[in-house]
Order: sequence, then structure tokens, then C-alpha cells
Amino acid sequence: MRGIGSLRAALGAGWSRLRGLGGLGSVERSNRAARIMVDGFDSEFGLGLGSSGVGYADYYSKSSAVNAAVRVRAEAVSRPSLRVMIRELGGEGGYRVAGADDPLQRMLDRPNGVWSPGELLRVTETFLSLWGSAYWGIERDESGGVSELWPLRPDRVRVVPDRDRYVKGFVYEHQGERVGYLAEEVVWFRQVNPLDEFGGMSCVPPARLAVDMGYEALQYNRDFFRNSALPGDLVITSKGTPTDEEISEFYARWESRFRGAGKGHRPVLLSGGLEASRLGISHRDMEFVEVLRWPVEEVSRAFGVPKVFLGHLEDATLSNVSTFERFFWRNTIVPELRLIEEAVTRSVAPLFAGVGVERRVEFDVSEIEALKESENDRVERQVKLVGAGVLSVDEVRAEHNLGPLGG
Repeated sequence: MRGIGSLRAALGAGWSRLRGLGGLGSVERSNRAARIMVDGFDSEFGLGLGSSGVGYADYYSKSSAVNAAVRVRAEAVSRPSLRVMIRELGGEGGYRVAGADDPLQRMLDRPNGVWSPGELLRVTETFLSLWGSAYWGIERDESGGVSELWPLRPDRVRVVPDRDRYVKGFVYEHQGERVGYLAEEVVWFRQVNPLDEFGGMSCVPPARLAVDMGYEALQYNRDFFRNSALPGDLVITSKGTPTDEEISEFYARWESRFRGAGKGHRPVLLSGGLEASRLGISHRDMEFVEVLRWPVEEVSRAFGVPKVFLGHLEDATLSNVSTFERFFWRNTIVPELRLIEEAVTRSVAPLFAGVGVERRVEFDVSEIEALKESENDRVERQVKLVGAGVLSVDEVRAEHNLGPLGG
């Protein structure tokens, strides 16, 4: 293993940038994007999962309700386009929509050679829902300019905290290899976690108990029909003490006659002082159907997705579905869009800053049907305020990112 001195000599000027991660044994530059391969990185520096545990992602394939909630949220987040807003510093005008040739807009429209903008947003929201955190790795080309944005799986990312700068960097672990990122090379999205400031809060924990209960009820039901007349609570008693050979023969004959859903409810004949009795409760006593509904209700609350979008259509009508859709967009998706906007504006937009120009990003929700009514109400209110002399026309135009009319 090379020492620190030889590393400094090998890396030359690049060492000053990599030195900030600290605690490195063997370091090797992997490309011109200031990524580094990190060997022997102390595990104590790897923070960030906290109460959003690795196993929470398993619920995506384990629970149909969780799967549906995550997909609905991810599809909704990817619907509006992410556009760049630009304004000249020191000017009187507000932000305006940047053209398609804007360098930041080109990057958002083509984040890398594999992922489309919609795919990048869908996987980002999927990560946020399941882990409470999501990360984009920022890659640079040989000239030092931003060339690509790549999603990083949250369960493989560790945050390296810093006493002075809060975050020193990030370490991405995959198949035994560790890749280091400087703090400015990662876009960090996260939900507020009161238990861990370096880890986001997943949507899964509040609904976990109900989801586990539903999953175990389904397993019980599957095993019941698989075993048919061999439920786990069936007890066979004998007046005598059977030998091991007699017990084995009894099980073999019993299973050959009754095991399997196609052999259920066949008549039973017991002899030799044997008696059969049942323990436990029936499906009706367990309210089996109600047990399967609980996960849907809990997932609906935890993920902020109305039950009607999780396949629960019993009380659905044309009127209340429209109301649920507006509720979903206003209370769940719009706040999520703001979270993504702020993170990209904070971490990516400054990398494309020009002289005298400021950029930010926002989602264009003007074509989202569920939000159009609220937009119409807002315009109607602004018209009334202008008519009453409370606002000027230019003030209203500024809210819509339009320049002043003047005069």
C-alpha cells in the first residue's frame, strides 16, 4: 500500500482537492471528474442510512400497496418537465424561461448517455420514497465542465461528515469497490429525518407493521390452501403410544390422501383410538379480508397517496376521484417537486453560472390537469386585486415570470 507521501507525489496538484476527504490509505484517480477510488476507508466515516434502513427497499417487491404507491409517486414526479429559469443580475426584470440551447437546460434534457430526464426523475423519486434519500453523481469531462448526471443507489452511499463544512464528501460502495465524491460533486436529496441528520426518512417505517401483517396473512392463506386438510392447528390424539414407524407411516398416508388444494374436504376415517381436533380460529374469525385492507390504508397515509390510486376502488366515484387527484398533487407531489427543484438549484445551477447571470430550475406544472383549476383561481384572484388597485399589472406579470409592460 502506497504511503501518503508517494500519493502526494503521484497525484501532484490534484492532491489538494482529494486531501479534504482525509483518512485515505490508497487513493487512485479514476477519471478527470475528481472521482477517486478509496481503499481502506474507515467504516466509521460512512453515515447516512440511519433509520431509513437498507431492508426498506425490499417492500417494493414484497408489498403490492407499497409498489403501487412508489410507482404512482414516481410517475407523477416525472410528468412535468424540469426547466431552467434565468435572469440578469442587476436588471429590473424577473426570471425568464431559458432557451433549449442553455447549457444547464441541455444537461437536464440529456443527463447522460443512458438515462432520459423522465427516467432520472422516476428513479430519484423511487429512491426518495423507499430510502428517504437520493443522490446524483456529477461527472466532468476532460476540460472540467459538467458532462453527466448519474443516479446513485442510496444504500451504497455513505456521507462523510465534517466538523467545519458539515459534509466533507460521499463514498459510494459497489461490489467491493469504493468511489469517493467531493461534496460539490453530489446532488443530495433527502426527506427530513428527526433521528438522523445525515439520513433521510423513508415512507416505509410508518406503514411497516401493517404491511408485514398483510404479508404474513397472505403467506398463512397460501400455506393453508397448499396444505389443504393439513392446517398447522390440526391435532391428532391417540389413546396409546405409537411407535416412530407408526407415526411416519401415518404422516405418509395422510399427506398422500389429503395434501394439496385439489384434495381438500375429502372424508377422513380414523381408527385405532385416533381422534382429530382443531385449534385456533377460522378465516372468518380472523377477519382475514379486513387484515388485507389495513396495509392499503396505512400505506395510503404514509406515502400520501389516496387509496383509490392503490387499487382500492370500492368508494370511488368520478367526482371524488377528481378531488383525490387534486389533493394528491397539491399535498404530496408539489412539495416533492419543490424539494427536487431546491436541491438541483443549490448543487447544479451554480456550476453553469455565467457572468452577470443567475439560474434556477423549476418544474413546469402548467399542463397538469389536477392543478389547472387552482391556477385559474389564482389568476382570477389576481385580476380582482389589480382591478381593486391592490396590485399593479407589472407585479402580477412578475409572478408569472413576465417582463414589465412599463407605463
